[in-house]
Amino acid sequence: MSVDTGRSALAANTVAMSIIRLRFTILFLTVMLIASLLAEIPDRDLPGEILRDWGIGHDSLLSGQIFRLITGIFLSHDFDMFIRQFIFAAAVIGYTEWTRGTVRAALLFFGLDIAGTLLLLACVRWGAGLIDMTAMNDVGMSIGGFGLIGVTIASWRGKWPLMTAILVAIAVKFTIAPDLLADTGHVLALSLGFALGGLLPSLERATPEESDHAQ
Repeated sequence: MSVDTGRSALAANTVAMSIIRLRFTILFLTVMLIASLLAEIPDRDLPGEILRDWGIGHDSLLSGQIFRLITGIFLSHDFDMFIRQFIFAAAVIGYTEWTRGTVRAALLFFGLDIAGTLLLLACVRWGAGLIDMTAMNDVGMSIGGFGLIGVTIASWRGKWPLMTAILVAIAVKFTIAPDLLADTGHVLALSLGFALGGLLPSLERATPEESDHAQ
């Protein structure tokens, strides 16, 4: 076997192993892309009927439509949001899967997204007397994404200054482009993930063998 052939085989094997190791991230991004294409997001904003029928909100969840906790994750309001969330998902889910394994990454993402969403909707119900958002539906994966950020930074040195900096950044964003529902969800999910990260036994970077074993 020539040197060039050996290098090509090694590169192909490295790519294949990376794909296997990031299979949840790749599948997640693929579903996001398909959902956006079906909703024709590249050509228009998310139609109101799709948001009404597939987005997640207080009233829609109380009506028994539990499936919205999942369907709302993969949609975006417009093409700009899709690009931002596609990159965000690739980064935070990819990092979590690479360091902690496929099963753990999937459980953490969906667990934190659902828990964060339910907590947010409980706050919506509690605050209905001041600002009534009970009939609003929303879409996006950012709640789960911020939850993963919280889990990750909980094991880092300087976690408290970093946590404070992220919260300040969310506050600054809110003053520039306020979105009470989404911004509140981000703070709740970040805090929930940070608390969970502090309870987990170890968040050290796993080796490939440890990641495979965890799966």
